[in-house]
Amino acid sequence: MAAIFVNDVTAQSKDRAISTFSSVLVRPMTGTDRDLDGALSLSQAVHWPYRRDDWSLALELGQGLLAEVDGQIVASTLWWSYGDAFATCGIIIVSPAMQGRGLGRALMENMLEATGDRALLLNSTEEGHRLYESFGFSDISTVHQHQAQLPDVLSAFPAGPVRNMRAGDLPAIAKMDEQAFGAERTRLIESFNRIGTSAVIERNGSIEGFAMCRPFGLGHAVGPVVAATAGDAQSLIRHFMVEKPGGFLRVDTTGDSGLGDWLTAQGLPEVGHVTTMIRGQRPPAAGQARIYGLASQSFG
Repeated sequence: MAAIFVNDVTAQSKDRAISTFSSVLVRPMTGTDRDLDGALSLSQAVHWPYRRDDWSLALELGQGLLAEVDGQIVASTLWWSYGDAFATCGIIIVSPAMQGRGLGRALMENMLEATGDRALLLNSTEEGHRLYESFGFSDISTVHQHQAQLPDVLSAFPAGPVRNMRAGDLPAIAKMDEQAFGAERTRLIESFNRIGTSAVIERNGSIEGFAMCRPFGLGHAVGPVVAATAGDAQSLIRHFMVEKPGGFLRVDTTGDSGLGDWLTAQGLPEVGHVTTMIRGQRPPAAGQARIYGLASQSFG
């Protein structure tokens, strides 16, 4: 995608003075230090706990656009294509000094052009909801963010059929994820396993669920969590809680997971929620397993 200039953009600073810029450059995001450092500063400006490595992984797995004013990165959006029919998007940020000036709309227009005819899913904050509605996105569910610093000592919890993942398990969990998610995302599964740890539910030699835990934000994030029952999902999440005593842990659950009260009782209270929206038709899930915990609010 070629760089695009958006003319006559104004920005309101903290002292409410208005500055007018001749143009805004919208261009593809790259993995250069300049782009990663600029993106990190952008997420810090809106108090999102992304690390530089989180930005790097997100770009490695997908594509992104950045907006610049006078050489400063002021807005971002990224997307992840899963085949020719489906994609997710996220990390849609506009610098506080540039909000309300059409940058979010400009980025969305360019992203929709880049993703083509794919159905597109995102998780919307309250602030972005009206914008996404104007592009034809509709509400389909919610996602609930649970997180906390874990205690140094956790109460006993039966391990059950949970074990650490082995190298030979990867094809099976990638296939299970594809069926539950509705689209193939083996690269994501492989990358999460490379930078983190994984666990599976095994019964009678058959894998019936899995979960992954990786460094993210303030500590670690658990997800995706794919299982046939809520009880199995709980066992998988608890496995990583026991593995990370005293650490900071985050889990993003689907609104219909039934895990909210249980997570809160385990010491991981809900700290916020977002609205899941889609433009187009999401590919259907298959099989008995379902997603109880997201890979992330951006990846889905």
